Amino acid sequence: MKNTLMKSLFYVFAFAILFSCNSNKNDDVLKYTTDTTLGLTRINLNSISDKIPVEKILKEKKNLENEGKLFLQLVSKPKESGIDVDKPFYLMVEAGKSTNSEPDVKAVFWISDKAKFQKSMSDLTKSKITIDKKDFIFADGKLTGSIKGDIAVMANENSMRGYTKYNPSQFTEKYFTDFWARKGTSNKVIIDQINESLVSEKDISGWMNLGAVASYVSKGYIETLAVNKLIKDSGLGFDFSFDKGKVEVDMKTFFNSDMKKVVEKYYNKNNVNYDLVKNVELDNAKSFSIGYFSLDFMKYLIKEAGFEATVNHYLASTNTTLEDITTTFTGDYAYLESKPNPADSSGYGYYNNKKAMVLGFNPKKKGVLTSLLQGPLGESKKYTIVDNQIIFSDDQSINAQFQAKKAAKNSKLNKKSGITSYSWSDGSDYNRKEAAPAKVVEISNESKENAGNLVSKSVITLDKKDENALYYFIMND
Repeated sequence: MKNTLMKSLFYVFAFAILFSCNSNKNDDVLKYTTDTTLGLTRINLNSISDKIPVEKILKEKKNLENEGKLFLQLVSKPKESGIDVDKPFYLMVEAGKSTNSEPDVKAVFWISDKAKFQKSMSDLTKSKITIDKKDFIFADGKLTGSIKGDIAVMANENSMRGYTKYNPSQFTEKYFTDFWARKGTSNKVIIDQINESLVSEKDISGWMNLGAVASYVSKGYIETLAVNKLIKDSGLGFDFSFDKGKVEVDMKTFFNSDMKKVVEKYYNKNNVNYDLVKNVELDNAKSFSIGYFSLDFMKYLIKEAGFEATVNHYLASTNTTLEDITTTFTGDYAYLESKPNPADSSGYGYYNNKKAMVLGFNPKKKGVLTSLLQGPLGESKKYTIVDNQIIFSDDQSINAQFQAKKAAKNSKLNKKSGITSYSWSDGSDYNRKEAAPAKVVEISNESKENAGNLVSKSVITLDKKDENALYYFIMND
């Protein structure tokens, strides 16, 4: 069965969402971005086209499906597609028209040559792509997009729900005329977040409207809670840069002024307590993380959401309260998962029990800690208390080293200052495919609080760097 144009386009660009200062020129797409838009992704076709050896992939990857070929041919010869690659390619995600529908995903891009677009897209998708006199786009006779001036919008099949009462397999013109007629947001906060997030110098960048997403996921319930005032006008920005053998991912929250004050109040230290793992071996870990989480911040959010009474009712059986927990633990934590024992030939090595969680606590509250351990916190768990730290682990060797205060070999631990958390992985959980062209050898992440916002940087490193990381990800698919 022939693939429609949009099915192909959204399939091949899906990786942009999943992975997926500024003269960024997002003005045109902002005309159609509303206060309830869930998110935007910007893909810079020009920069990506320079990073992928298309001919090499087409020659080496024999099992490449039509959707993959479409993507490669688009980035290989983008100017021949009739799409204006000097302007970005956007994906816009919005709530479905009905409460039970999936998110409404649209592609917004620019067409430089309608004739080239129809011919190249027809050839690439094995469908007949046509544009009628009213500038509606059809794939094999089915309405799938619309053009206004030189801007095109096309949508996937899930977007139809709520617009097509009688035939859910067909769009109506109203879907697209409604899009062109709507008024973009006038909220300066949202506009500034989008322009700061969707950057021209990155391969892929994106923005998420946290307030709108929370409302969508909770079906509007979040708006009845006091905590909604802290989520309103909040967003999340991210961007991806692909280099030879490496991918860098930056993320940043955009909180409103009220939320920034709360974050600054409760995250007033960018410090990691590395003493938590001085007696916990990390060099044999396949992943670990260490950091600080503000329990006072958690308590504040629970109170604002109106859940404090519910939590205290749950804790009543242990004669403790939410206040007891937030004053007993310091918020310092460390977690590790060690590599499976190679000698384990039982076939159960995948279910590795060499895990450990270390928490810092106030030694003056040891009695409260003991009480908590009589309840769900300590139920069916092995734990060891030493000084002002407690470790939970089913691995006796980990507990023994912790209890004996034997110094650990932690050469992999990068003791950075000025951060709130640090994590590391050897990538083994991502290297499931045999004979992969490249393997992930390291994933690191560091996060910190900055002027009331939370920012993080992740770096994914491959074992090969002869080609851009995009090449290896495509070949590994």
